[in-house]
Amino acid sequence: MDLKKLNVLLSVVDYGSFTRAGENLGYTQSGITQMMKSLEQEIGFPLFIKGHHGVTLTKEGNSLLPAIQNLLSANETLNQEISFLKGAKKGTIRVGTFISCAIHWIPEIIYKFQKEYPEILFEIIEGDERDLADWVGNHKVDIGFTNYQKNQSYEFIPVYDDPMMAAIPKEHPFAQYDEIPIEWYENAPFVESRYTYVNEVHRLLNSYNIKPDIKYTLSNDLSILSMVEHNLGISILPGLVLRGQTGNFEVRPLKPRAFRKLGMAISSHETLSPALKIFIKYARDYLLE
Repeated sequence: MDLKKLNVLLSVVDYGSFTRAGENLGYTQSGITQMMKSLEQEIGFPLFIKGHHGVTLTKEGNSLLPAIQNLLSANETLNQEISFLKGAKKGTIRVGTFISCAIHWIPEIIYKFQKEYPEILFEIIEGDERDLADWVGNHKVDIGFTNYQKNQSYEFIPVYDDPMMAAIPKEHPFAQYDEIPIEWYENAPFVESRYTYVNEVHRLLNSYNIKPDIKYTLSNDLSILSMVEHNLGISILPGLVLRGQTGNFEVRPLKPRAFRKLGMAISSHETLSPALKIFIKYARDYLLE
């Protein structure tokens, strides 16, 4: 089976469009269409459904997707093994990450790494903890920078305990205190995140049986801080998210202290590519300094 066509298929799935996938890969829309028709003929059934807003996989296509991702991941590992044995040290590492890690960690790690290994390239995509668990599990990414989650099939390498912090308006009565007891969130007007940290925050509140008055649900951390700044509620956000942020808000530690355990998720140590083995060491050394 032509692996080039399978890579094109994944790009079409990511972009939801033959045209956008073609633009990204350097093919015409008609070229992408012909390749996908050829792949469908080879497989023996349709892979895509065309709609008003683009294309999606058929039920059968979705069933094949994990196997395709596994095959391409294994092929990349094989090519890297051959490259490293020849001394070339080439390859691509696909990284899934929280936005906060993408801002504060990933650029510095990659910068230092590529000083020594300039021919190893990176693909980086951002998502929430559910995305990252799925992406590592189905080999859409080689490594995920995420928080520890119980009952996940991936292997987790812990590197950092990130404090969960209270974010409150400057003029809020809580601002006069050095720390915010978690029970003060009971029935308090609250601004939450729709996805990236909602599970972590909810787990924390649920562990103390605290039920805030959820006023607003947003999908962007900076939007949450803006709502807090305008005295529309208080919130809880990870310290890494709040690092470097300034405005009409105050940040206080919670009482009792609470943390999310951040680290690197991989499918298995046994199947790591040569490039990924080196990258994990670089990342771990950097984050544990």
